[in-house]
Amino acid sequence: MSKRVSLFVTCIIDQLFPEVGVATVEVLERLGYTVDFPEKQTCCGQPAFNTGYRREAREVACQCVEALR
Repeated sequence: MSKRVSLFVTCIIDQLFPEVGVATVEVLERLGYTVDFPEKQTCCGQPAFNTGYRREAREVACQCVEALR
């Protein structure tokens, strides 16, 4: 049985520390996981939530959750 995971890469990792995302994939693959990176994943909504845009954050978060299902 193969082990499969979906990787959620936050915007901070994507924009500021991409090497962390690459290293995460490498570690997971060494542990025997197949790593899936859903192309439809978007912002999780955290920046909007932190600045008071709760409704907008929820919409974006729901879209991200769907992409990771």
